[in-house]
Amino acid sequence: MVKKNKVLLTEDDLSLLKIYSNKLRISGFEVSMATTGDECLRKAQIEKPNVILLDLIMPGKDGFLVLEELKANEQTKKIPVVILSNLGQEADIKRGKELGAIDYLIKSDVSLMDLVTKVRKYTST
Repeated sequence: MVKKNKVLLTEDDLSLLKIYSNKLRISGFEVSMATTGDECLRKAQIEKPNVILLDLIMPGKDGFLVLEELKANEQTKKIPVVILSNLGQEADIKRGKELGAIDYLIKSDVSLMDLVTKVRKYTST
């Protein structure tokens, strides 16, 4: 049996979480979900996903703090992180990439197919 690439999807909007996770599953990915920054950090360490899709605006720890902690941790620092956010300001994009995100997607600008294409790109390297 072929091992599926695992995506850790971190999103606090439950309707978006469902839409994104369904599309990724239909496209052949194994999807793990987190709705808070702490849950993302915990699951990243335990599950070792191939890629993390990270929202920035979440209750508790925001995505920037989560990204910093992921990149500072020996067990998770090599996991590619793609920010998937509504924040589209140049300063936010720059900060996300400086903290170690490999890509920055703005939710309103990315289709579900584009999202799948990006995830495929980052899980096949």
